[in-house]
Amino acid sequence: MKNNHIKTFSTGEFADLFGVKKDTLLYYNKINLFNPAGIHSNGYRYYTLPQLDTFSAIQSLRSVNVPIKELKSYFDSPSSTRLNELASRQVENIEMEINKLKENQLFFSRLMEITNELQTVVIGELTLKELPAESVLYSTSKNIDWDDSVEALSHIYDEFLIEVGVNGASFGSVLNKNNLLNENYLQADCLFCRMEGPGTIKKPAGLYAIYYYQGSYDNIKNAYSYLLKEISSQKLIIAGDAYEEYLLHSLVSKHEEEYITKISIKVIPQE
Repeated sequence: MKNNHIKTFSTGEFADLFGVKKDTLLYYNKINLFNPAGIHSNGYRYYTLPQLDTFSAIQSLRSVNVPIKELKSYFDSPSSTRLNELASRQVENIEMEINKLKENQLFFSRLMEITNELQTVVIGELTLKELPAESVLYSTSKNIDWDDSVEALSHIYDEFLIEVGVNGASFGSVLNKNNLLNENYLQADCLFCRMEGPGTIKKPAGLYAIYYYQGSYDNIKNAYSYLLKEISSQKLIIAGDAYEEYLLHSLVSKHEEEYITKISIKVIPQE
């Protein structure tokens, strides 16, 4: 249609040019982000050719998730300087989102590792396996007594889960070698989580005696007693701490008797 020799578009025509709904244009008009060029005598809104570039710019920025609030602020007074500032903020936001997605990916990858491992475990038998060195993070809380109150233990867990964030898909506790040999099985040195990053240390590579215990944690001392006897009977010597990793817990089962704890102890052959 013509209007004083200036090409105009109805709301529907303009929306069709960009593949959007008319409601989008009406909403942008309502919030004063993008307004029609004018209104015909019959009351219908119309748009003009010069507005194509502006709307295209808005849609380009919306397609990369720039918030409408920021768009309104920017298009009140657009400039190359303000566009640079807007772009810089979005780059920071995207980097944060990428990091979060990577953390989420790692969390679910570890859940897959755990559930895959659970398909192959043999409960109640010692196995020997050469393990590579891997990075672990130790909790700031030390000398944990599993006979302590539920409230105290919950506080330690909550504190550690905050430290590791979403990396806490796979975590456990460390029973140091002295407590292990002295049969102080309920005296953990600290909590640990398998993860990369600042503050981590290397769990040493080597031959590990591995035992999968199923049942309530109250009876885990029986698992340790059996494990130590088996290590001795196979003419092995304990050469490191015991790592308890909680593979099957409340995330997987409602029943404590079904929980599975993986115990790994570095060993060396007797001379």
